[in-house]
Amino acid sequence: MSESDSIKKISDDSSSELTTAIPTANVGPSRVGFSDILRGSYMWLVALICLGVAIGVAWWSMPEQGIEITIHFPEGHGLAAEDPVKFRGIDVGIVEEVKLNSELSGVDVHVNLSPFGEPLAREGTRFWIVRPQLSLGGVSGLETAVGHKYIGLIPGDPEGEWKSVFDGLVNAPADALENNGIEILLRGEKRNSVNAGSPVTYRGVEIGRVLSVELSPDGIKVDARLRIFDKFTKLVTSESKFWASSGIDADFSPISGLRFEMESLETLVRGGVSMLTVANGGLPIKPGDDFVLYPSPNNDWFEKAQQVQATDVDRRGAIPMEVVWEQKGFLGRQSQRRSPIIGTHVKLDGKDLMLFPSDALVLPEKGIAETLFVSVKDLPDAKVKISEKVSEQSLTKLELNSLDNVAFPKSISSSEMRTPSKPESCLAVRANGELDDLRYLSISIEEKDIDEKWVIASFNGDRSVWHGAPVLSETDGKLIGILLVGESVTRIEVVNKSQLNGVGGE
Repeated sequence: MSESDSIKKISDDSSSELTTAIPTANVGPSRVGFSDILRGSYMWLVALICLGVAIGVAWWSMPEQGIEITIHFPEGHGLAAEDPVKFRGIDVGIVEEVKLNSELSGVDVHVNLSPFGEPLAREGTRFWIVRPQLSLGGVSGLETAVGHKYIGLIPGDPEGEWKSVFDGLVNAPADALENNGIEILLRGEKRNSVNAGSPVTYRGVEIGRVLSVELSPDGIKVDARLRIFDKFTKLVTSESKFWASSGIDADFSPISGLRFEMESLETLVRGGVSMLTVANGGLPIKPGDDFVLYPSPNNDWFEKAQQVQATDVDRRGAIPMEVVWEQKGFLGRQSQRRSPIIGTHVKLDGKDLMLFPSDALVLPEKGIAETLFVSVKDLPDAKVKISEKVSEQSLTKLELNSLDNVAFPKSISSSEMRTPSKPESCLAVRANGELDDLRYLSISIEEKDIDEKWVIASFNGDRSVWHGAPVLSETDGKLIGILLVGESVTRIEVVNKSQLNGVGGE
């Protein structure tokens, strides 16, 4: 075989092998599904989760739809869209539009109340435009002088009928500043210069406001509705007398000459109502009670009022005490120091116990611990030495049975103590330097003023006078706690009879 034939044969064999080695592709339509894509990469799942989260955030961030109401006012007083509606100092809505009504006789204000303000859209809710006003009674709405006006309100009954259209007031109502208290009725022959908004005073101190003055239903008398503020209702009983006060009291006699007294400028211009309670044992007032409105007071009312106590609670339990210790001075000299405190004397299980604040036994930096003792003021035999260790509890207990010939007047027995279930109005009793000279301070406790520790937000008494004073209930006169006056916080330590055995002391 020639060389050329060999080359040709090899070439044919190579072509045959090459043809056999190359595969044949089957071309057809793709059938890849969504599940194949997810299995191919988890990024699709992550993208879907992010999309869901974004939609949820956008949904929850959308503002809730409020409650639409309309208020008719005689005047706009500069009120504008975007001005707030406020109740108790917080925004409860916003003004959406202010426009003249179709009769051009007033202004229609469209308001959007916040969703949580739905109970305000009820029958009896009163609205007014807060604006700067200067009167003899003071200045109000001053914050709107340089800022936005706003709409104030007093809510009606939260369970009342729902309402969307209201008639606004020209001015703030007389009871706008004090919505708590008892409303009573005075009925007189004439109005005697008593007006809506006039103050009601007790010994010159304002204790209420006149809400309205109008003719009685039969047209024979004049009816004045007034509200006695909650913290002063105990001053008014069925033995109270009311009279119209003009604000001026003048008298002339040849001996003393002209006597001229003026109560207040507001009373002079707006009139007012004064009252005194002229006898003990009167019944507490109830809403709707009626009294006579006299044109002037009787002279004997003032004499009778001097014999009346503002409370029927028997003041007792407070004992004037003092903590005594010696203190190192210059060149090692020692000097005796004294600090007054108030103790509460109770009789429990046949024992005479004295309760007082534990922090009274904290020695100053240079005090000598072994010289520390506590005693009843002006009774040198009534003293007990104190150990260096101070109780970690708020109160310290001392047993005084070892003291002979010491009589403690007006002590509190076991039956005269109770643990209150909730805060209530009470009296703090202090000793005025003598065992039998006790004074009291009325404390009105409201839910907004206290927490679970009975913290009193409005107390402004002197610590040296009231720290450790027994606290008696105004309801039944029983001991319910001890007043503890701190540097920044004043509270009532509730006394529990079952826990008194655990109170620290010797």
